[in-house]
Amino acid sequence: MLKTLHIRQFTVFQDARFEFSPGLNVIIGDNGTGKTHVLKLGYLFSRAWPDLMAKQLRLINKDRAQAYLSDRLAGLFRVSDLGLLVRQGQKSSAWLVAEVSGHIPTVQIHTPAEALFKSPGMPESMPWDIHIQRNKDASGSLKASVVPDVVPDTAAINAFLPRQVFVPSKEMVSLFKGLIGLFDRYREFPLDETYRDLAVDMSTLEPRLASSLLPDVMQRIQKLLGGDLKLDSGDLVFERSDGSRLESHLLAEGHRKLAMLIYLLRYGVIERGSTLFWDEPEANLNPAAIKLLAEALFVLTGLGVQVILATHSLFLLREFEILQLVDKGTERPSPRYFGLGVQRRQSVVSQGNDITSIDPLLLLDENLHQSDRFMEASQ
Repeated sequence: MLKTLHIRQFTVFQDARFEFSPGLNVIIGDNGTGKTHVLKLGYLFSRAWPDLMAKQLRLINKDRAQAYLSDRLAGLFRVSDLGLLVRQGQKSSAWLVAEVSGHIPTVQIHTPAEALFKSPGMPESMPWDIHIQRNKDASGSLKASVVPDVVPDTAAINAFLPRQVFVPSKEMVSLFKGLIGLFDRYREFPLDETYRDLAVDMSTLEPRLASSLLPDVMQRIQKLLGGDLKLDSGDLVFERSDGSRLESHLLAEGHRKLAMLIYLLRYGVIERGSTLFWDEPEANLNPAAIKLLAEALFVLTGLGVQVILATHSLFLLREFEILQLVDKGTERPSPRYFGLGVQRRQSVVSQGNDITSIDPLLLLDENLHQSDRFMEASQ
């Protein structure tokens, strides 16, 4: 679970701090303000511990972390030189600090009538503090490299993080078949590594036991779709309720996104303690579908899933606001909202536990401006 992120001199950010809720987190901002960059950095540090520990059952050291973080930054941001990630006009380095909370396995006992614990174990701190440093090589050219100052080398060796999932803005289901092979074969494949990661996560067997995260709202989505995504011979197909099958690319794009969420839950890709990063989840969804999606994501935050998303949709924001008002009194982490704006050619962040805390709330401003233009044009 991602707790904090501090970004300095990185891409469009001079100095920005983010404090995340363990539940719902919504990032709002105009194009070019760094919304996707925040998601990718949060995802990078949330995936680092499980990725590094998966291959070698020993504690992380700075050399291993340096190699991993260098490769991942280049892959997630699709740059050949990490120096391109240092803020323009900054000659020395960028600085990234993140606090991630993992878990130590514990025995959890509850009666059948009791709800599952929201946390899968005891909390374990996993701090990260790195520089992207520019140095001259033997030829005198500036080259950037990652310099880890703090890595979670004191965390318990049996500490773990449930799967961290990044859903990119481009719809993934129709791209699924053969995507992993294309990434492995072509060095300059024109998609960043979040697409490959998601394809790998979805290439899994359906668990024997049903997921505890499939509440009633998910069943409502399935009713709307009239079926489910299934993994069959390395491809995703849509199986209708009557047993007939439809190639996934023939399914409406908006429905593919909803079907993918059900798939990620049913196949156990999203589980208790997971963080779901989602870039523009509302894209190509009609208002009724956005309403269902908002409800589904809101329900998940009450079941131990952290959700961090970036959006341009005022409709989606309002749905979250309505759900928050209706849900008053229920035990659930408070949502967190982040507004990204530009001041003096740099992105700045405002944040709070309700939408009114965000300054500026660009989406609302533009809707008001549109109403004014309509009134003027209709006169």
